[in-house]
Amino acid sequence: MDEPKLRVAVIGAGAGVFDMHIEALRLPLIEVVGLCEVRSETARKASEAFGCPVHVDYRQMLAEARPDLVAILTPHPLHAQMTIDSLRAGCHVLVEKPVAVHIAQADEMVRVAEETGRVLAVNFQQRLRPEIIAAKDLIAEGRMGRLQHVDVKITWTRPAVYYTSSAWRGTWVGEGGAVLMNQAVHEFDLICHLFGLPARVFAWTRTIAHQIEAEDTVQAMLEWADGMLGSVHISTAEAGQPQRFEIMGSGGYLALGHGRLDFRQFDTELLSFLATSDKPFSEPKLLPVSIDLPQDKGDHTAVYRDLYEAIRTGRPPIAPASSGKDALELANAMNYSSRTGQVVEFPLDRARYAELLAQLQAASGAKAARS
Repeated sequence: MDEPKLRVAVIGAGAGVFDMHIEALRLPLIEVVGLCEVRSETARKASEAFGCPVHVDYRQMLAEARPDLVAILTPHPLHAQMTIDSLRAGCHVLVEKPVAVHIAQADEMVRVAEETGRVLAVNFQQRLRPEIIAAKDLIAEGRMGRLQHVDVKITWTRPAVYYTSSAWRGTWVGEGGAVLMNQAVHEFDLICHLFGLPARVFAWTRTIAHQIEAEDTVQAMLEWADGMLGSVHISTAEAGQPQRFEIMGSGGYLALGHGRLDFRQFDTELLSFLATSDKPFSEPKLLPVSIDLPQDKGDHTAVYRDLYEAIRTGRPPIAPASSGKDALELANAMNYSSRTGQVVEFPLDRARYAELLAQLQAASGAKAARS
């Protein structure tokens, strides 16, 4: 017997990221029953692609299409209300990253999902990358030993035209930040997915090259409750540098890249070696270990397949908002740390961060009014 199709509606069918969802939306297990887009020409093209009604008002679409799942692809400030409305209409929700603009909004979204008994997932497709799945298994199995340090350095080079092509990008009102909210949340999610939310963070954000309100570069130091340390550097204002996601533990070394995992295990567990070696300038040998990677691509299609199974079976999706919101909390904390010059302890004070963001947005609005 064929499995029933998942009836899906999309809010924000004119978003640039919609193209990344199209292949997934054409899966045999999915039926697109409605699209919402305020720009008429974009809406017409989307309608022709899927042969379904297009709406300007998403609430009307929810009432008329009655989808099982709503995919929300709109700019970040619209995520919270659209998600809550969709959940209360009886729909499961897949929301694009970041889940919201500030962590208090994400808390409320998760609360409503629990209240309504609906699935709320964040589109963090990188959790399904084969090397990330393998890395999480290696850590869970204890093969990395005691985790000691993670070092992340990622460049997401973006020319000025990236920001000028959409007025909301890089603004406090339109994004609630820039690189922290748009690009870096992918790495923040992987950090939290693999190691959990840190205990504290100190960060510096800078606007180095772009004529935008918010940051194009972040440098941060992290510490976990068990003593593990981390360093992060992410920028849209740099180029020509190798991507780095490296993990050190007392059991070995792990480096991650897209489609690549390099695992080397110590021939003697490090902490034991340090305590017992009689050679003052020695160290244990690192031996390469072959790891078979899963075959999944870690793309949007994988997210929809996972979500279909989660809804059908009742198991959690790969990136439920209950954990997917950690990346947003980390981004908010880095902004707060840089703006105040303080180490931020988790959980982040929701009220103080909302107040800081409101001040940044108000200053932005006042500047726009004067120009």
